[in-house]
Amino acid sequence: MRIMGIDTDATDNGNGIRTVIYVSGCNHYCKGCHNPSSWNPNNGIDYRISELITIIEENPIADVTISGGDSLTFQYEDTLMLVKEIKAKTTKNIWLYTGFVFEELPKHKKEILRYVDVIVDGRFELAKKNLCLLFRGSSNQRIIDVQKSIQDGMTTLWRDGQYD
Repeated sequence: MRIMGIDTDATDNGNGIRTVIYVSGCNHYCKGCHNPSSWNPNNGIDYRISELITIIEENPIADVTISGGDSLTFQYEDTLMLVKEIKAKTTKNIWLYTGFVFEELPKHKKEILRYVDVIVDGRFELAKKNLCLLFRGSSNQRIIDVQKSIQDGMTTLWRDGQYD
């Protein structure tokens, strides 16, 4: 799996302390993207899933965030394998950032929803940039409780530290 970087004690990419894995590759090309070098799927370093799991397990109090790039574009299959392994080997909560809108996630990529706890969805929109928002860059992006949304048959949004 091609990875741009790993932060093992982040606090700005989801609730609490998190291990953030920055996946290479994105085809959304958002104007004003904070990480445009991640667009190229060939940038970064190759990791085996087992190596990533070892890194994740090294910090017992950190949950996991998968950011990028967008792991649902060029590296969907590897990301799916990674989240399956995380759930099989740990009790960690998983957040995933994607430029796809939750309701418009391509059908062939929906299996990942079984393993992800929270999705921050939507492309970054420079005109809607807001530095006061928690865990996202623009006001169109949403923080979604994936499992509750699937259970309720609707999108359940996270606001001010809790879900509506």
